[in-house]
Amino acid sequence: MLRSKILAGITRYWWLPLVTGLLCVGLGLWAIFSPSTSLPIMAMAFAIGLLVLGAFDAVWGISTAKHNPGWGWDICFAIIDIVAGIWMLTLSPAQMTLAFLYIIGIWLIFAAFNGMGQIFSVSMFNPVASILAGILLVFTLFLGFWLIFNPIGLSVTAWIWLGIGLVCYGAYRIAVACRIKQLHNRLN
Repeated sequence: MLRSKILAGITRYWWLPLVTGLLCVGLGLWAIFSPSTSLPIMAMAFAIGLLVLGAFDAVWGISTAKHNPGWGWDICFAIIDIVAGIWMLTLSPAQMTLAFLYIIGIWLIFAAFNGMGQIFSVSMFNPVASILAGILLVFTLFLGFWLIFNPIGLSVTAWIWLGIGLVCYGAYRIAVACRIKQLHNRLN
């Protein structure tokens, strides 16, 4: 009974992780395929993207609070996204670009850890799908640390690592949304 109640509450908003996943994949592909685009523009887009992602994650956390035992972590992550986005928008273009390169690494690390928490929440419903999502998140975590601790590689290949990291995280979010949608369809 408790399992059905948790599922009904979480699956109602299956589309929110899909939207954030598509946004991350879109930003990631843009970073990979537009290397001539300047980093300040990418940093501005990322700051705005953080605000949008934070808003969607906040809605997700609040909407599933009655049914999701990890809703507090979702809200914390949403607040981090929103605060980081606002802070980045207050910086000069040069400062924003430098901050962007490090913040994206930190953000990917937090996103991967938050996602791992979500995997544990839904792993009781489908452990096999959780393994694929876990692999994507481990790769996202690796890329986040790579961005922070490899400044030479960071300056030369920032677009590639940024893009791959966002695509991996976005793919994880899309996979989670698809799985939640399947559960939603089974319940209805």
